[in-house]
Amino acid sequence: MSFNRTLIISLTVFVGAFLFVCIKWCLSLDDISNIIGVSTPFILLVWFYYSQKRLWSTSYFDTIDGIYAAYTAPTITADGKFVKAGVIFNIRDTDDSGYFKGELDYAELKHWTINGEYHCEKVIEAHYTFLGQFEFELYADKTRHPFRPKENRTYSGTLTIVDRLDFQFEDYKIEDYVSAEYDIVHYREMQTMKFTLIKKYRPEFALLPDTFTLYKSMGFGFEPYSSVKWDIFNGNTLSDR
Repeated sequence: MSFNRTLIISLTVFVGAFLFVCIKWCLSLDDISNIIGVSTPFILLVWFYYSQKRLWSTSYFDTIDGIYAAYTAPTITADGKFVKAGVIFNIRDTDDSGYFKGELDYAELKHWTINGEYHCEKVIEAHYTFLGQFEFELYADKTRHPFRPKENRTYSGTLTIVDRLDFQFEDYKIEDYVSAEYDIVHYREMQTMKFTLIKKYRPEFALLPDTFTLYKSMGFGFEPYSSVKWDIFNGNTLSDR
């Protein structure tokens, strides 16, 4: 439902309720005039709040699209082999209500040494489609250091990993294709997203770790995206094309 439609419906309900109270209590014209005089500033304040929230939310949602990437926490297998993994996450489109969609790549590499000889094997490589939504909140306008998380504006969201988006919606629901859901916290100034698992619906299709943090690519050669793309994926990725 659009912002304007929601606001019109809310005001209509308010006016209807107001008229009902006036008729039931048999209020005089002077009483009604006084009530309108008192309530008008409140209505204008509500209107201003929601109009400003709509304006600034559009500005925020326009900044979300882009490529995010990072290494996940390394692990050691029972036989002493070192495992490292990486994620490349591409938000391709975000609408004016905060819904977004895109693709991600995930891969794991196992490393070990035998008699001084180095070995490496890719044990997992997966490509996923996702959709999600961020909730917008208004913050006071002030200077914020981008690399101090406590000073960042943070926004909550949900990520849904799905098998596909081009499904036959006449016969199926999007829930039929869900494999995992994550909570997201977006640190706006850092352009960083932290993911925490809510539930894995299909463990065999959801190979991602339970928690991971991704950083937006700015095009620098030393950033996580560049390192993960060539170190973990050897340059062969799908989500960033």
